[in-house]
Amino acid sequence: MPHFIEQLAATGALAPSADNSQGWHMDGAADALTIRHVVRHAATNVFGARSHATLLGVGALAENLDMALAANGVRGQWRWLPAPATTYGTVQLDHVPAAFTAPAGPAARHTNRLPFTTDAVPAAVVAALVADTQGGNRITVLQEKSERQALVSMVQTASAARFCDPALHAWLYGSLRHTPQEVARGDGLDMNSLGLPPGGKAFMGLMSDWPRMQLLNKLGVYKLLAKAETGLIGAAPALVCLSGPADDAAVIDAGRLLNRVWTSLNLAGLAVQPYYVVSDQLNRLRDGTLASGFDADMRGVDASLQTLLGLRPGEMLHMILRVGYPKKTAVRSRRLPLSDVYRDA
Repeated sequence: MPHFIEQLAATGALAPSADNSQGWHMDGAADALTIRHVVRHAATNVFGARSHATLLGVGALAENLDMALAANGVRGQWRWLPAPATTYGTVQLDHVPAAFTAPAGPAARHTNRLPFTTDAVPAAVVAALVADTQGGNRITVLQEKSERQALVSMVQTASAARFCDPALHAWLYGSLRHTPQEVARGDGLDMNSLGLPPGGKAFMGLMSDWPRMQLLNKLGVYKLLAKAETGLIGAAPALVCLSGPADDAAVIDAGRLLNRVWTSLNLAGLAVQPYYVVSDQLNRLRDGTLASGFDADMRGVDASLQTLLGLRPGEMLHMILRVGYPKKTAVRSRRLPLSDVYRDA
């Protein structure tokens, strides 16, 4: 039977990450587990060890580990390291049980990129979401049509900027997995999970060449793509926004809260799709890496977002979740082999 720490790591590894990149590694000891950064697919990677997206994934991983510890009656003491360390932290266990009990949540959590029904999210579920907090981070649920439309407009603006960014173009196409052999590797995005319409795969193949994409963008194709990307989120009955402080510790806490509410929604039978594009493009605005010509548009999004979500100075939007009841069962992302993300010291 695998050691408890190994089974704990396997549960942690089910955590979400940016386009299923799994940019972390776990090192096990007799009664502890350490999380550190690892670079995968360096040629296309756009998220560093201390990037916002990476830290969200680290927090989600930590939450999975804590879910598993709680299911086994184990108390874990976390010790986190500040930037610029690429080892994030260690959880020390107060004892190690002889047998491992897997919690239901981590295995149930998944992404659904397919259409949802228009049925409203139950009031009790919404109340539980907004009551959950972590490290100064909070949840806002947008159900009123005008509020949802305002946020969808921001998603469209951010998407337009993303489609004009060559680095993000390379990241996206480097993340796609087309063949069964590629899917079996266990990382990235299985094309079958994207819910593309007939001809969608061929169209994406056409867009994969960046010089061709640049040429088409001169004709305004990026605007059409951004508009198309808002179809599903625009029809969702509820949009869940996770926001809070922007420092490293708070972003890790945001990843915890993100994973926890996502898991609770899936366990309640609701479907979830994350939308990171607004947060990502605002981060690029702040660090000066936004695609040329979009600064004014994204500053407008930033101001509108502060009003819509009541953001205070130093706070940011961490993630948007499209939430509703599924029409179909989604293809689930696989994970890298445990040997690629865990080492027993």
